[in-house]
Amino acid sequence: MAINNVVVFTCWWLTTRLMFQVMANENLEPLPVIVTPIHYRLTLLPVLEDDPRLCGHVWIDVKARAETNLIVLHASDLTIIKAIVLPVSSDANKRGSQFKSEDGLMVENFCFAAAVYHDTIVDSSSIALDHHADGQKQLISILLKEVLKKGDYYRIGLLYSGNIYESNKGFFRATYEVGNKSDCCKRIIAATQLEAIHARRLFPCIDEPAQKATFQLMVGHHFTLKAINNMPLKSSARMATVDNWVWDTFDTTPVMSTYLLACVLTEFNHVEMTYHSISGKNVTVRLWTHQHRLGHLDFALNLIPKALNKLENYLGVPYSLPKLDVIALPGYEEGKAMENWGLIIHSEMNLLVDETTDDIDKSIVGATIVHELAHQWFGNLVSSTSWDDIWTNEGLTTLFESAILEQVASDLEYETVVLVFLQEVMRSDLLSTQFALSAPASSYPSVDEKFDVIAYAKGAAIFRMARSFVGEEAFQSGIRRYLNKYQYANANSTDLWNLINQEARRTHTISGRMNVARIMKTWTQQPGYPLVHVHRSKNGIIHISQRPFKNSDSPPKDNSTMAVSASWWVPISMTNGEDLRFSPKDRLPVAWLSPRKPSMELQGTIGNNTWVLVNPQAGNYYRVNYDRRNWDLLAEQLMRNHTVIPFITRSQLVDDAFVMGHAKIITYDIALQLIRYLTHTNDDVLIRRVAQSHIQFLEAIAANSIQNPDKKKMIKNMSSYITRERKSRMAKMSAGDPGRGDCDSGDHQCVNKALLLFRDFIDGTIHPGKDRSANSESWCAAVRHGSQPEWNFAWNMTSSYGDQTLPETRKMLKAMCCTTDSMHAKQLLTRVLHPNIKQGPKETLMIMQRLIKNPSVHQVAVTFILSNSVFLNKHFRNPSLMSELLTAIAKHSYSMEELEKVKAFVVNNSKELESGGVNRIMAAINNNMEWLELATDDSHATVEY
Repeated sequence: MAINNVVVFTCWWLTTRLMFQVMANENLEPLPVIVTPIHYRLTLLPVLEDDPRLCGHVWIDVKARAETNLIVLHASDLTIIKAIVLPVSSDANKRGSQFKSEDGLMVENFCFAAAVYHDTIVDSSSIALDHHADGQKQLISILLKEVLKKGDYYRIGLLYSGNIYESNKGFFRATYEVGNKSDCCKRIIAATQLEAIHARRLFPCIDEPAQKATFQLMVGHHFTLKAINNMPLKSSARMATVDNWVWDTFDTTPVMSTYLLACVLTEFNHVEMTYHSISGKNVTVRLWTHQHRLGHLDFALNLIPKALNKLENYLGVPYSLPKLDVIALPGYEEGKAMENWGLIIHSEMNLLVDETTDDIDKSIVGATIVHELAHQWFGNLVSSTSWDDIWTNEGLTTLFESAILEQVASDLEYETVVLVFLQEVMRSDLLSTQFALSAPASSYPSVDEKFDVIAYAKGAAIFRMARSFVGEEAFQSGIRRYLNKYQYANANSTDLWNLINQEARRTHTISGRMNVARIMKTWTQQPGYPLVHVHRSKNGIIHISQRPFKNSDSPPKDNSTMAVSASWWVPISMTNGEDLRFSPKDRLPVAWLSPRKPSMELQGTIGNNTWVLVNPQAGNYYRVNYDRRNWDLLAEQLMRNHTVIPFITRSQLVDDAFVMGHAKIITYDIALQLIRYLTHTNDDVLIRRVAQSHIQFLEAIAANSIQNPDKKKMIKNMSSYITRERKSRMAKMSAGDPGRGDCDSGDHQCVNKALLLFRDFIDGTIHPGKDRSANSESWCAAVRHGSQPEWNFAWNMTSSYGDQTLPETRKMLKAMCCTTDSMHAKQLLTRVLHPNIKQGPKETLMIMQRLIKNPSVHQVAVTFILSNSVFLNKHFRNPSLMSELLTAIAKHSYSMEELEKVKAFVVNNSKELESGGVNRIMAAINNNMEWLELATDDSHATVEY
């Protein structure tokens, strides 16, 4: 039906204006349900040099869901040159042969000759009348000559131009160097980063995770580059009008979300293997990096097939695609990885392993690899219905890191990574501005803010808790049913909880009156976590209660954070000194606290001289406080035989005691008693470091404000408990290998061996890149305890190497951050200004973050960063990196004066910082101020010895 153009335009303008008025916060609200995407045929021509630009064309087959004369799509930083809309057949086979076009030729002419191709038949069949873009709302609306017919099929065609970005969003490029300093040349690599809402920067689309479709990509590039996509290469042909350029066409993807589409253009080489899936099919696995670093892929090449096999067998669903590419990408944000289906992208530090990689870094690499592999099921095969629920995927994939590594790489220190992550999130979850796990993405300054430590670590922690209280069988069965039911579709956390609930009832691990979804909503719909109090009376009765964990002097909160009345469904798992139960099956709860019943009593059956322990192996997400007698019994057990209580539980006991001490819930002497056993053992390096981080906090604030001599004496005693200077056995252990000692705690034998190793470096006896005898801790000790010769060697080594990203160069830069010399720290900070040293943003960020965390030179680092912020902003080219630095300063500042200074800086420079970053920094400042006020106030705690 034809419509008068004036009337159409008026309706279109009013409708578009009204629609744009209700859109907010990066278009996180779903688009009006006008059309549903079925298939994207995307042609991309990224020009990476000589006026970098992106040229493209997309055909989108859609099904009409409403009768309207307006189609709305997402588009950001795209200039639409031409828009057409064609009615097509409802039959998929017929639709595929309709309106054939030379997409490659059309984009070539547009990109290289500024010519717009016209097809008379196609143009005359189009029902598009006009189009309008709103850059602020990231939308494009297409006005039609006639109303769409609900249920009919249409093909939208858009010719457009866009940007090649320098930061990791959309289609971006990065430069890297090959060769040495005297023979160096730059290379360019390009890739896509579309999560969370950057697909709209690559092509017009419906950029929502629930709006899945199939994709076929054709990409043009210079013949010297290799193109990689989610799917295998289907064909390659020379361009018709441009010499030495080619078009690569790839197979069509399965149904998937827009943010998972990926493309990489590179000169890299690869190593290859065949993985035999449980489906009986062979999957080609290729790992990509520089030619001279292919040997650094051995660790990943060995781990990936083992991890895939364990994931397939546990989940009961085979890997879905015919191939898997994994690439170590220069210029990718440090520590970052992206799970694109069939094309996983890692930063180099998260994939490459060589002889200089220490155990912790290797464990992080292993965990990241498994995390991204698990995403091939959680997020890719089954996607979230919206960004509100993205924590479900991130929490599950984080959970599987340790579960898989425990089976395929038990030599890695995966438990350490899990504990550090858990303890970090339990601190972050107390921030006054913290959101609940399931908080709407629109609550955040940007959707990227949803991808925080809460989504990953708290998400994993509550899934671990659910697995503990429903049992392994019910949890695995629920996961399998979830993947089978929702594969190639979307689901939310409630869908998963309901299936796990059904399995838990089948296995009788929860009663019919309980419901997993209702239980877990108390953990996902409010921030924070409970503090469980356990008190035994003389008659043997155990009193257990919950309340929100908060600082004892904190005022009531009723804003976005937890209210004082907040309560949870809390599973109480227990063991005791007479009946040790720490295995997974022993973590089933013996009782529950609930919002209606926040306290309870249990009849005890053990003697008053036997300790009780709640939450063994940190299986549940809460902290536990005991009566003083029980704390003493636990400390005595650690002194007698600490191995009776497993490593994870020991670590959590120590962390809980210190944090509750900081919060004035208990006195510090309890933490002091708990770490006393460290003077009699040579292991538990991680627990020493957990204690050391808390003690450093106390030492720093003592130096600034604590006047209480008893408290200073206590801090000194604590510090003495974690040193190893008196241990002859440790001296023997480290005599032949500085990597086995505890250089971090100042063990003399370990430090001396580290210094001797550096002498060999200086003399040329050993090349740092060939050093297999020591971990990064010993290099750190050599710099910290060495003198000018050690520093000069480290400086010259890291300054003269042509490739600044070599593992040994990076390892030495980390070691230099251990310096206690303020002049050396200044030299290292000003390295970024040196005209003859090419230091990238990720090296700058790493150096400055480590110096911020180094108490000896913290103030030097802070002064430099605040004084050179203008330069650093230009250097980073990404405001989020400056925000990361300022957040690190806020978290590691130990004086009110410095925190006030940082706060004033943020207020005065807020326009140069990302909006979400400002909120994070301010939250960290306010939180740290609160902790400092408590730590320096002795009116609520007495020190006992």
